Amino acid sequence: MILNTSKNNTFHESVVEFSFKPFLNYLKGSISQDGVLKKVIKSSIEKLNKHFPDSNYSIKPEDLPQYEDLYALVYQLMNSALVDETSFSWGISAPFSYDFIFGTSLISKQLKEIQSSKQVNIIYWEDHKILSEKEVFETLAYNFIVKRIYDIHLFNEMELVICVNKNGTDRYLEFIINDDFVEVEGVFPDIKKIKSEMISKQSVLEFLKKQLPLEKLKFKGFSIIRIEDVTYKVTKEKLHNLFISQDIENKVLLQATESMKSLIGTGGDMDLLFLPILEIDGKLNTDIWRDFDSVLSHILTKYSASFSDFTSFLERHIKNPEIRYHKNENETWYSFENTSISGLFSFPIFFQEKIIGLSIILYENEGLKTDLILSRFKEFMFPLQNLFISIINKYLGELNHTIKNHFTAIQPSVEWKFNNAGISYLRNEKNGERLLPVPIHFDGIHPIYGAIDFRNSTIERNKALTEDYTTQLNALIHTLNALKQIRNVDLLGEMIYQAEVFIKRIENNNLSINDDAEITYFLTVESLDLIMQLGIQDVEIQNLTAPYLKELAEDGVFHKQSAALEETFLILNTHIISVLDKMNEELQDSYPYYFDRYRTDGVEFNIYIGQSIAPDKPFNDVYLKNVRLRQLISMVNIAIITESCQNLLPKKIQTTQLIFVQPNTITISFRHDEKRFDVEGAYNIRYEIIKKRIDKAVIKNSDERLTQPRKIAIVYYNKKDIEDYLKHIEYLQENKILEPSIEDLDLEDMQGVSGLKAIRVTIQDASVK
Repeated sequence: MILNTSKNNTFHESVVEFSFKPFLNYLKGSISQDGVLKKVIKSSIEKLNKHFPDSNYSIKPEDLPQYEDLYALVYQLMNSALVDETSFSWGISAPFSYDFIFGTSLISKQLKEIQSSKQVNIIYWEDHKILSEKEVFETLAYNFIVKRIYDIHLFNEMELVICVNKNGTDRYLEFIINDDFVEVEGVFPDIKKIKSEMISKQSVLEFLKKQLPLEKLKFKGFSIIRIEDVTYKVTKEKLHNLFISQDIENKVLLQATESMKSLIGTGGDMDLLFLPILEIDGKLNTDIWRDFDSVLSHILTKYSASFSDFTSFLERHIKNPEIRYHKNENETWYSFENTSISGLFSFPIFFQEKIIGLSIILYENEGLKTDLILSRFKEFMFPLQNLFISIINKYLGELNHTIKNHFTAIQPSVEWKFNNAGISYLRNEKNGERLLPVPIHFDGIHPIYGAIDFRNSTIERNKALTEDYTTQLNALIHTLNALKQIRNVDLLGEMIYQAEVFIKRIENNNLSINDDAEITYFLTVESLDLIMQLGIQDVEIQNLTAPYLKELAEDGVFHKQSAALEETFLILNTHIISVLDKMNEELQDSYPYYFDRYRTDGVEFNIYIGQSIAPDKPFNDVYLKNVRLRQLISMVNIAIITESCQNLLPKKIQTTQLIFVQPNTITISFRHDEKRFDVEGAYNIRYEIIKKRIDKAVIKNSDERLTQPRKIAIVYYNKKDIEDYLKHIEYLQENKILEPSIEDLDLEDMQGVSGLKAIRVTIQDASVK
């Protein structure tokens, strides 16, 4: 049917000409092939020629309604006669125009709905950008040129989506455009003028806008357009994006709940809540809902339910969380009699077997489509996990930041000191006194230091990197040689030579820091620019270079060795930290102390223990000896665990274990500027210097490193300082955990450090529980 009888169609008359010539050419091309419709096509060509005896196949805008029989002919040739026009969206328009001339009854109905809507936005879906009528035409026209004239297939088909808002609800319609019957006339710039950096769709389009104004072109033919309702698809995508959004606030949650209600397809007699569940010190934390409390308050008010009843229900529910979608006779919801709630649907979300959130539907009328709701919530299980984890992490991050803003990560053992400091600070503030940082320090502290290091980590990193370089350089040479066979580009030969030079340097172990930077630049910039520049205009080159470009990804073969090494470090660190955290948890039960661990190439840890940390609990050497024994046992277990998993690691990396025994007690102070504990005084600083140097310690009169795999090295000044450790070692030797022998060693002097000694023990094949 004719859809638009207006004589003032909105397409750009200066550059667009409605014409049947491209369609006729298409038919002529089809008739040359044998087929059952050959006669039909021949008859159609004759019909077109009769309408245009002067061979001018163009139609003026005011004459468009007169050619309904030809539009019907196009429809008949392109579609089955059995297609139900009331359910099939199909229409004809001038090139790149959404002002339809002819179409089915369904597309007519769709157009009327669009025209009757108060708010209509045309969206270029790839960029989620609202376009004006002019921008729609320009984008479609230039996309057509890129594809038809330059045969560049880096671009997806254009997607036009119309957002229609009716009665407060958004509906999305996608315009699927077929431009097979469009031709363009004009003088087109050489695509080679596009600079190497212009490899994105947007950059090519911007280039063409500058070099090729549309007014210098003429588009002839017509477009075939179908309209498809994509509301469900768009709503699903929008909901997914909202769930993974890191910007969690009232507005976002409102959008998410409305989108989910739209997918469920229920009316206004139900309400949906997404509630994160966080328990702190065994109690449900409701402050976490503060960013969307207006949503919660509105719903509770609507159903005449109190906040206290609501939280009481949740506290009971999360003790035994399960999917619920009917009234439970054994447990009332706010005492149902006092509210307008007739039922609820509760869908708990778990992470690592712990409840992190609830999706709750409240409704006033029976008949909820529970099967559909279950299906939708299960479909969004992982995005919902992300939503709740994001909200919980945001809250915990803010809580942690608040604590760290004035102090540090406060451990229970020293919390009392910070409480006293905070009270003094607030008292001074109230009394109008000068506000100065309240000193926080602990005297007479016994420091216990240990370090677990990855053996030859720097060497292994360099080795992995050079292996990856070699793999990529060889692949590059292979790719460039293949390119050279099909394209005569002199620069390819120079690139191949440069890659071969780098391989020789790697093979000769003759790489400097500058060489490393040079190779990186060569692989990531120079060679890549050449490949992309050649490929932007040549499909054959794109296909040839695709395997090489694929491996550039983070999980590609060109990063395989380095990725394997980093994964190995991560696995080993996880095991090490697990042992140390277990040690810390068990030791804290005997006597409070301050524990500090941090990652380097491995893990280092400090234990600070002494009377001043727990003034109300008498301290004696028994606690110190117990900590040292547990430290030694933990070092043994770390060595055995890391060695036992060697065959399971992507790379074989051994660990070394080191302990330093400080002869005297020290003072640690809280540094307000850095929000951390540090040693106090010149003598105590010497302790920190020694810790930083001894991991590179060498046995006197040799080149042998002190730290070795399957051994524990204990560094000290005086023999009396390690008496406790010697007794602990004897105990572990007796239990067949350590080898019987003990190595007594003198160490080479290091910068600022001299006179150090060490003992070293070897670990047997047994772990200590």
